[in-house]
Amino acid sequence: MDLAGVDLNLLVALDALLAERSVTRAASRVGLSQPGMSNALARLRKLFGDPLLVREGMTLVPTPRAESLRQPVQEALSLIRHALDDRPGLALTPPVTMPRSR
Repeated sequence: MDLAGVDLNLLVALDALLAERSVTRAASRVGLSQPGMSNALARLRKLFGDPLLVREGMTLVPTPRAESLRQPVQEALSLIRHALDDRPGLALTPPVTMPRSR
């Protein structure tokens, strides 16, 4: 899959949908409106060619494809969060300075 045409924010939406199993709760979790999350789910379904979550009663149940994506998506988001974390304790060590010659 070519990532150039993929909105990586959809991975955040997918993670929330899989955790919450509700479009409304997933939307609230990531700060989207319910229609915005419904749109993200529609885009995810098109992207993966799978319904991903199907309604069973009052909840959404992940398809086998969605279940197979759960861990890799969580790991990818964790790596991205870690890479963007700017806490001082995680910064690279300062460069070594060479003594001046006289």
